[in-house]
Amino acid sequence: MKVLITGITGRVGANIAQNFLERGYDVRGFVWPGDRQAEKMKAIGAEIVEGDLANSADVNAAADGQEVILHLGAAFQAGGPFTPEQYFDTNVKGTFNVLEASLGLGDHLKHVLITSTDATMFKYPESGITDPIAEDSLPLSSTNWYGYTKVLCENLLNRYHAEENLRGTIIRFANVWGAGEILNFHQFHLSTFLKVFEGRTDDAGRTTYEKLQAESAKTDGGPRLIVACDVNGRPWKKHQVEVRDLVHAYEQAVGNSATFGNVYQLGSNEPFTWDVLIPYISEKTGVPYSTVDLATNPTFYEYDLSAARNDFGYSPSLSLFEMVDEAIRFNSEGGGGIIPTVV
Repeated sequence: MKVLITGITGRVGANIAQNFLERGYDVRGFVWPGDRQAEKMKAIGAEIVEGDLANSADVNAAADGQEVILHLGAAFQAGGPFTPEQYFDTNVKGTFNVLEASLGLGDHLKHVLITSTDATMFKYPESGITDPIAEDSLPLSSTNWYGYTKVLCENLLNRYHAEENLRGTIIRFANVWGAGEILNFHQFHLSTFLKVFEGRTDDAGRTTYEKLQAESAKTDGGPRLIVACDVNGRPWKKHQVEVRDLVHAYEQAVGNSATFGNVYQLGSNEPFTWDVLIPYISEKTGVPYSTVDLATNPTFYEYDLSAARNDFGYSPSLSLFEMVDEAIRFNSEGGGGIIPTVV
């Protein structure tokens, strides 16, 4: 099977490409001119085509002869900064060009999968979200350019499926961790919230900042983890996904007609809460932690994965504790350590 992957040099695209190559697929990658990671993909057997997603001729040339198109290329926050025009050109016009090229392949095309994000939904109300979030639980509403352009991309795929009978599917990612990245998730580190609250001028914000300063002082400003809680003392809850579970999802979904015209939210096998995971990380790493009630809208949600489980057998297997243990092993071999990061 011939597979085109836009965004092939990203951590998700690269892992999917390697897996598909190992399964005997012919993989072509579409990359920006001068992408420094392209040679690595060539080395593992991928064909590389350079071009601009906003250029229809480039996209048509890359799509020529392909049976499956995985559209992962995008402008997003971690790769920026990008201007609104760049977000629109790369994400919206780029997706339009991919869908037009897919349509032009006619019956030769078996499947096109458009990657979206849970940034299309507002997941942080004042009281959190207690019920698991299904694909249609929340309206698509985002004010940042990345999330908003992804809303438009989803609408484009819906239009092409409904009006042109295009064999297309939308895959929404939760927050993605690569292998070993769990220890450096910024919201696990007290230093992150010191930066968040240092500019607050309201009484609740200043009080929270003082609490955070006091906890940080216990380790003289050194690394310190945090069990983040809402103003009522309820630990935060979050759903994320690891790259290898995404690779599994694409294995299962590609070519599956039950997915055509649908959107699927992907996440790990289960969500986690800060009060369970942070003590485990602390025990394994020796980095102390504090529990602090934060005067801000909490992270408190999980996803209902039943649509992906039922329609294409999605079965994520990696537990959060396994991810921590793996990261510890990676660090013990000289791969890194706990590094508080703020994004």
